[in-house]
Amino acid sequence: MRAIFIGRFQPFHKGHLKAIKWILKKEKKISIVIGSLEKFLVKENPFSFQERKEMIKRTLLAEDIKNFEIYGVPDFFDDVFWAKKVLEITKSKKNEVVVFSQNPWTKRCFQKIGTKIQNHPIYFNGLSATKIRERMAENKKWENLVPKLVLDFLKKNKAEKKIKFLSILPEKKIVDFLEKKIKEAKAKGAIVGVSGGIDSSVTAFLVKKTLGKKAFFLNILFIRTCPLQDNVSLLEKKIKTKIKRIFLDEIYKSFLKILPQGDKLTKGNLKSRLRMALLYYFANLNKLLVVGTSNKSELEIGYFTKFGDGGADILPLGDLYKTEVVEMVKRLKLPKKIIETVPSANLWPGQTDEKEIGLDYQKLDIVLKLLAQNFKEKEISFLTGISQKKIKDIIERKKENFHKLSFPPICRMKSF
Repeated sequence: MRAIFIGRFQPFHKGHLKAIKWILKKEKKISIVIGSLEKFLVKENPFSFQERKEMIKRTLLAEDIKNFEIYGVPDFFDDVFWAKKVLEITKSKKNEVVVFSQNPWTKRCFQKIGTKIQNHPIYFNGLSATKIRERMAENKKWENLVPKLVLDFLKKNKAEKKIKFLSILPEKKIVDFLEKKIKEAKAKGAIVGVSGGIDSSVTAFLVKKTLGKKAFFLNILFIRTCPLQDNVSLLEKKIKTKIKRIFLDEIYKSFLKILPQGDKLTKGNLKSRLRMALLYYFANLNKLLVVGTSNKSELEIGYFTKFGDGGADILPLGDLYKTEVVEMVKRLKLPKKIIETVPSANLWPGQTDEKEIGLDYQKLDIVLKLLAQNFKEKEISFLTGISQKKIKDIIERKKENFHKLSFPPICRMKSF
């Protein structure tokens, strides 16, 4: 039988090493599978795939263990698909391997496809990677819990400092960021354009939490019966603040009457830029900062209107992928209806983010996170089951829209 040993290895510790040695007494060869392959630089998953792989490889070779292979698998929301993908990645057959794990979810996944599961002593003396990270964050002794080469690696890469920083929740960092930027700008407050979607709702919640009565909100509409009005009302109750509604339908129609005929994208971008103009009108009137609501997923692929919803003074969600924003919103306990709303810019009837992007945000974020770790198109397609064409489309979109993240080029007259 062939052995498969699965873990996140955040970080690799003495319990992991003990388990691998124990398994190799029973089996001749071991396939080590690094789970949550795509996740890195977050509290529960601070290290990248390459960092985790390096920790394991260094330690095992130093112990003169050579009969191993290291693979990685991303997360999926289908148990059977995930388990089958592990077998595919490790080139294994379900009846020719034994999976070693103490994790109940991992066991359940492999039991569903009829693969043998066996326990191992990974939690020897209660040791876990979570415990090590917690000790790092709390300035408690942790160095004796990892192999010597892992310790050297973590020290060299300032892992303790990284984990302490990542232990601060994103919402706390955003509140501190907002306070700092308002103070730097000497502004009297901030204004947010609220649509009723998840990004603008959580931005509004955190701006209100930070600034109190100095926070202002606009819901700018182009139709009289917007389907997200219930969401806006729910948000008003949550933040205990009235959100001002302004209808621009007649103004928008007036623009279209004097402009050449445009397609739905051109006309949709006009709506976004009219919203931006209105937000800045109120910002100038009251000496406020305009707080944008774009997240990292949107920014990376340029999924926003240049000088429209991309026009803002600050972007508090700009370093959080969409899926990370959703995780934060659940912690903040925003109304369930807002969390479950299908993402859309509402620039034309039936528009959704997924239709335009070609992927839902769960899959998009996995692709973006793997690209950030230097995985190639073909590798990502194999690991995720997403077609190579769709991945190529995302890469092309990133390249084509990069200009949206830059200042307009200036023709230099005095440099040579």
